[in-house]
Amino acid sequence: MDVQTLTGLFGLGGTVVGVGGTLLGGLIQQRHQVRTTREERAEARASEVESRGRGVAEKALTELYGLRRHAMTWKVGMSSDERNQWVKIAHAMADDSELNAALIPGADELRERLQDALSAARKSFFVDAFESEHEAYMAEFDTGHSIALLSAYMRGDHALPIPTLRERREGAEREARQDL
Repeated sequence: MDVQTLTGLFGLGGTVVGVGGTLLGGLIQQRHQVRTTREERAEARASEVESRGRGVAEKALTELYGLRRHAMTWKVGMSSDERNQWVKIAHAMADDSELNAALIPGADELRERLQDALSAARKSFFVDAFESEHEAYMAEFDTGHSIALLSAYMRGDHALPIPTLRERREGAEREARQDL
């Protein structure tokens, strides 16, 4: 073989290897960019969900603080109509708080616990309205426990507060209804 032909073949071989390397490098880079873009989108979605969840959790917590303030408006000597109105407002506020808590993503345990705690609080408002003689201590306590549950979740505590007896009772009733 002639030296010039051999040199041409080496040049052609080098060009083919160079083009192949360039195409392979481009393909690898493109796949990496696609993977990076997917990861960035997933992070953005997760951040958006977390932000939305934090917003509704804060709204639920605000409702719970309003509910506790409402519990403190109970007065000795309220008429039957005033007591009914006091309970009705409390139930509406508890419903609003529970609705907002239901929108918190990835918080199944919190939703169940808060549902049970607010169920206990609703009953406590009724008991305090018609059986208490001095103050609405049960409603204040159960509402405070609901605040503690949601606050622990928002802080990222490892465990939620221990359920109260009334909360456990409500949870057992809820589970019994679900088994029907």
